[in-house]
Amino acid sequence: MALEVTMPVVTNLGDEAVVTAWFVDEGQACTAGQLIAEIQAEKVAVDVLASADGFVGNRVAIGDPVPQGSPICEIADIAPDRSMAAVAPAVVSAASDEPPIKASPAARRLAREMGVDLSGITGTGPDGRITEQDIRSRSASPGELSGLRGVIARNMRRSHSETAPVTLFTTVDLGQGAPRNLTARVVKACATALAAHPELSGTRDGDSFTSAPIAGVAVAIQTDEGLVAPVIKDPASQPVEALVEMIGVLAERASTRSLSMADYEGGTFTVTNLGSLGVDGFTPIINLPQVAILGVGAARRVPAFGPDGGVVASHQMVLSLTFDHSFVDGYPAAEFLRDVVGELRGA
Repeated sequence: MALEVTMPVVTNLGDEAVVTAWFVDEGQACTAGQLIAEIQAEKVAVDVLASADGFVGNRVAIGDPVPQGSPICEIADIAPDRSMAAVAPAVVSAASDEPPIKASPAARRLAREMGVDLSGITGTGPDGRITEQDIRSRSASPGELSGLRGVIARNMRRSHSETAPVTLFTTVDLGQGAPRNLTARVVKACATALAAHPELSGTRDGDSFTSAPIAGVAVAIQTDEGLVAPVIKDPASQPVEALVEMIGVLAERASTRSLSMADYEGGTFTVTNLGSLGVDGFTPIINLPQVAILGVGAARRVPAFGPDGGVVASHQMVLSLTFDHSFVDGYPAAEFLRDVVGELRGA
């Protein structure tokens, strides 16, 4: 009898994941609770533990995309009789005939980050050891995207093909003072406005949509490995200063690859800020299974008319709201964007 070990289901992180490392060989014995594999969905690394004692078999290949919830290996319950006992040594022997892959820990880590399968690389280092340069050279070679990068690419294409994206643009006047803590202020403004516009706050499943009574706002954070979007739970109830601290903590975890699955749960809307790079308006891609995302542009100092009609120096910023027209009509989307502007002006 064999027990299937399935790919963990990581919500809000696409439909597929990849195995980035196996810690138990094909045919090798394992015990319940033992670490047997590492998987990665988007940018979240998750440990997979054995659910029972037995022998590992039918492993999927490292780097191959696997739908979440599908089997990645089996744990066979080896019976104590002679016929079954003879099976295990044969499997172990077959596995031991395969030469081990020689690669430094740094090269293995880089391969996981870049979605490169080590088994297809000939090492140029001492004694055939795979080096970091070997990984970079393979990644730079033309060919189909594979591994984690391929999973991300497919999820992005899926978002664009399965939604009817429309982007609305507006400009918000932030006043004459130098703007501070913009990302935190926008997150709070969105969460507050979403309470009155539940049609933009929630998750889709096929043609159905589930609205969330309390918004969880995902914040896009750029790291050396790519973009991540951890979630701030109920930001509407938090002061801006607390949100600044929360975003800082999430950014630190992202930079050290220490974000957990819990950091990604509960997202109903996403905010992405490219303003620090001098970008004004853009068309962000919806973070499935959500139905809307807000892009934040640069806060620029421009001449504007003051209350008395005179010209003053003011800071203005472009907001770009992309929403799925399959679930949200243009008018309520525009109303939501108007309310976000109102929240920012009143902050």
